[in-house]
Amino acid sequence: MTHYRILLPYFRRNLGILAIGVSSLLIVDLLQLFIPRVIKLAVDDLTRYQATSARLLSYAGMVLALALGIVVFRVVWRRCLFGHSRQVEEALRNRLFAHLQTLSFSYFDRANTGDLMAHATNDVQAVQLAAGMGLVALTDTVVLGTAAIGFMLYINPSLTLIALLPMPFIALFARTSSKTFYERFQKVQASFSQLTERARENLAGIRTIKAYTQETAETNRFDQTGRNYIAANLRMVKISASFSPMSLIFTNLSMALVLVIGGKLTILNTISVGDFVAFNSYLLLLTWPMMALGFMINLFQRGSASLGRIQAILNTTPEAAEISEIPEKSLTQGDIESRSLTFTYPGSNLPALEDIHLSIKPGQLVGIVGRTGAGKSTLCQLLPRLYDTPPGQLYLAGEDIHRWPLDELRRAIAVVPQDPFIFADTVRANICFGNPDASTDEMIKAAEAAHLLDEILALPHQFDTILGERGVTLSGGQKQRLTLARALILSTPLLILDDCFSSVDLETELTILANLRRYLKARTTLIASHRLEAMRAADVIFVLDWGRLREQGSHDQLLAQKGIYAALYHRQKLEDELYEEAVSGKRSEVRG
Repeated sequence: MTHYRILLPYFRRNLGILAIGVSSLLIVDLLQLFIPRVIKLAVDDLTRYQATSARLLSYAGMVLALALGIVVFRVVWRRCLFGHSRQVEEALRNRLFAHLQTLSFSYFDRANTGDLMAHATNDVQAVQLAAGMGLVALTDTVVLGTAAIGFMLYINPSLTLIALLPMPFIALFARTSSKTFYERFQKVQASFSQLTERARENLAGIRTIKAYTQETAETNRFDQTGRNYIAANLRMVKISASFSPMSLIFTNLSMALVLVIGGKLTILNTISVGDFVAFNSYLLLLTWPMMALGFMINLFQRGSASLGRIQAILNTTPEAAEISEIPEKSLTQGDIESRSLTFTYPGSNLPALEDIHLSIKPGQLVGIVGRTGAGKSTLCQLLPRLYDTPPGQLYLAGEDIHRWPLDELRRAIAVVPQDPFIFADTVRANICFGNPDASTDEMIKAAEAAHLLDEILALPHQFDTILGERGVTLSGGQKQRLTLARALILSTPLLILDDCFSSVDLETELTILANLRRYLKARTTLIASHRLEAMRAADVIFVLDWGRLREQGSHDQLLAQKGIYAALYHRQKLEDELYEEAVSGKRSEVRG
């Protein structure tokens, strides 16, 4: 039950509603307890031949009045308690989602989307059932069960003790099976996560699956995952399905004992016929609390297992934590400095960057180049603290980046990543994602600078055209230029372009860079690229190799050094020339 502490703030917030709901539930339980008393009076009058039409009519009126009260107050408690459980569900899901937004990239590197979706759906729903129906079952088990036993004791203590003889076996069974149920439900939730992830992955990769004609194989894999989920559920059902039957068996055993022993007491006039009927009615009322005991354990164990999974996420702290001491100035300059910058990805033994010393002045256009795996993207991701570095190694605007509040730091940096992400929304919504209040003129200028305006105007509804999921209706180059426009519409002192022109041709890239030169003005811009021809316009170029800074300078200076940059540049020139010759040869063959 320790996992349920996380829900205490939500219960305190709804304390008034909970008080009304629980009070109404208690009134319903109390009214139910009086019906057997009315039936007892009617039966005693009948057996003593004292019943009259007026008396029987009054007893019927009492039963109807009690039933009406039960209906009214049942509506109230259901509205309050089940409404409270839905509010808990909403608040917990929102808290989970908001916390996920704060976690670092490294967390999402090791977490899979299907598992997180299962937490936000199945696990939260299990908590909602525990907070609603579980609370009802707990109240009925304690209050209705205790009150029914109290009325039975009032009628005949000896007969009550006999009737309760089988009941400890129910509690014993519930106690011994609860741990097993908890463990099996955890496995069910883990299996559901796998099923969700399998479905998400296949739907996201449906084009690849069809291209490789793997529909049957993937269907079989999904079927096997589904079978594993069903098997886990069936193992859990073996426990949960036995709660109600066990309760009924022992309750009916109590009923049999009461019929035999209570019947004899009635024959001997130790108790009246009315008391005997009332006693059996209370015993029947006791059936629900006994069943509710198993139901309650079922719900609370499910909720506890799910809360444990959710709490594991909520207890995860973001690596990029805030600090209390912040600079007095605002982050309006894009000058960057690194001092012995070293970074290793979690789980890796080799540093992605090692002992990097560099200095970038405000307003400079900076190239970051190097072979694949040299550390270009890593450097781009460290500046907005998507991954975190030790303090004292990376500075922005003259301050350690750890001193800047995260919101302010990231608002000052616009990033265009390698893999563009397009929302299933309009072109306008995608470009203005980071600046929803941007004017139409600002949007048009950003699209023009990204060399995308003409293609947008050619769309059926231009800026109001709905794009497919992940921008499926766009080409790779269009996606990259759209995300570039999204970054350009932000007035940030620092712009990072992380190899975001890989899907456009060199001519288009050079055109975009020429546009950027005019558009960016005093903004510091970092361009990580594998195309060295595009680096001619850069004020300074940093050459990375295996995580180390090997060379730096302008394009002409680096060529004159005849080092790594010059070798890479000449190789690319040779590859481009050979490609052009091959294309020209093919064209000649076609004309011939």
